[in-house]
Amino acid sequence: MDIIKIGLIGLIGVLLAVPLKSYKTEYGIYIGLTVCLLILTYAVNYFTQILNGMESLQKYLGDNFQYLSILFKAVGAAYVCEFCSGICKDAGYNGIAGQVETMGKMYILLIGMPVLFALMESIQSIAG
Repeated sequence: MDIIKIGLIGLIGVLLAVPLKSYKTEYGIYIGLTVCLLILTYAVNYFTQILNGMESLQKYLGDNFQYLSILFKAVGAAYVCEFCSGICKDAGYNGIAGQVETMGKMYILLIGMPVLFALMESIQSIAG
């Protein structure tokens, strides 16, 4: 049911922001930012539930839990960058939005390096 609430919040926000944006541009931006922050609070609630599930999953994974942790860091970074980039695009700063997206991709590549190194070590050990 929360997804319906989130969709309605987004729809109402857009319906309020569009007429105000033609009157005063900054009012539309403020409404858009407020709607984004409201939706972000819902996302944080879901993220805490996911983290609780990960804690119980950690018992089963043991040492391999670090790879799952890297995966969730990458997903979190992607969401944060997309959120910030969307706000920048709405405000009309497409150049900054592009830079945020680029830095997000670089960060995800950086935190994924341990997985790549582990894969290369596994391949070397198999190949001999």
